Amino acid sequence: MAAIIVLILFGIAILIMAAYGYKISAKTAEDYMLAGRTIGVVVMFFFILFAVSSSWTFYGYPGHLYLHGPAYIYFIWGSVAGFAALYMFLGPRLWAVARLNRYISPVEVLAERYDSKFLRLILSLMILAFIVPYVGIQPLGVGLGFKALLGLPIIVGALYTVVLLVILVLLGGMRIVAWVNIFLGSIYASALLGSLIWGVNRFFPGGLAEAAQNLMANNPELLSAPGPLGRYSPVIIGGTMVVGLMAFSWPHIVIGVMTARDKMLFKWFPILIFIFGGVFFYTMPFIWGSLIAPVIMPGVTDVKAADSIVQTVITQFFPKWFSIYVLMGVIAAAVSTAAVQLMTSSVIFARDLIQGFIKPDASDIQIIKWARWAVVGIVILSLVISIRYTTAMALYLTEVTIPGFAQWGPALVGGILWRRGTREGALVGTLAGLVYLIAGLIYRPLLFGLHPVMPTVIVNILLYVIVSFLTPAPSEEIQSRFFDEVDEFLEAG
Repeated sequence: MAAIIVLILFGIAILIMAAYGYKISAKTAEDYMLAGRTIGVVVMFFFILFAVSSSWTFYGYPGHLYLHGPAYIYFIWGSVAGFAALYMFLGPRLWAVARLNRYISPVEVLAERYDSKFLRLILSLMILAFIVPYVGIQPLGVGLGFKALLGLPIIVGALYTVVLLVILVLLGGMRIVAWVNIFLGSIYASALLGSLIWGVNRFFPGGLAEAAQNLMANNPELLSAPGPLGRYSPVIIGGTMVVGLMAFSWPHIVIGVMTARDKMLFKWFPILIFIFGGVFFYTMPFIWGSLIAPVIMPGVTDVKAADSIVQTVITQFFPKWFSIYVLMGVIAAAVSTAAVQLMTSSVIFARDLIQGFIKPDASDIQIIKWARWAVVGIVILSLVISIRYTTAMALYLTEVTIPGFAQWGPALVGGILWRRGTREGALVGTLAGLVYLIAGLIYRPLLFGLHPVMPTVIVNILLYVIVSFLTPAPSEEIQSRFFDEVDEFLEAG
């Protein structure tokens, strides 16, 4: 009963912050969707790091390591490099062109860059199709925690999270989502670090070396590739690394670029991502999944049970109060990620689909209203899909969602960095990559034993480049607006 009371109070604290965010917001589309473009480097760090660090980081990531050994770390290394590349190379130019032209959605940027409403439709539907199911995995992850700690049905924890998400995003918008991530991220990071330190001190007096020696004696396959189940061949490892590198195309991270206050953020942010994100933060769940959990609780083979292995170990061997705190950390992770994903989805729905095609002259009040209705619809749909089609959290992220996000990567990079990229090239490359991905997920031999992202993105890139060279270059007006004006803006003061 005490655990339930604590979780209720935790939820109320989040809702109070959402209500405060509604009170101070400017009630404009730009403020609701992009936090008024006022996010500084400190808030941005928490905003992006914990938009990425979801319940997957506490459950799916260590759970996959538990089953398959350490080779999955290549996905993390690739992801950190991908995030850093986004803020070093794409970020400044995307931020500048959006600020100069008051664009609100990254899809809107590309639609204007390629002068194509059809591309706007394709990108909007594609991104929504791949982000909506992944939103549902966040409440589902909390549901696993509720079941492991409290013995309650998974749906209870999922619904608890959904209520928090809907109210937070409906009231606060992007500004308060970014600020709340500081509070949520602090809880999440302290729970993850605290459980790691406590676990090592309690079970391994000789430190992590003792845990590694135990595994070497009893289950050495967990210490190297291809792992105990033989999953991580060199080809799969390469594909996993490439999947990570495609992190620059995650739409809920890309939109974060557009919320930046000034261009100085892009100077310091990549360093923060590398040092605190890659080296420090993601090392903690790695140690949990690859060393601590396999020694303390070996023998779990069920995928869903492995997804909650960290929470199960903590529940069985740690004090009840700390188990509750760790679950709060998981809730914080789920809410911080899903809230940004919901905001991104609602922006694309309201700005790119409704205003872009149905009511171009919509007022800010109407856009915000549609975005809020989209939040409710998307979160319900995503939860239904994730419950109906359950799969391992780590595999869903790397095998389906990211390959889907990756299909707008070539058009995004080319549109921001390459003058010669054309509308026809973007359309042909994106559609070919998307169709190939869907066909390959249905009939795996089409992928030739490679990770889904590799052959599909290669086809996408080749067609984008070839067709762009075979078709007329963008107009001088487009090149001036997206390249010359951006260069001048970034070089000025």
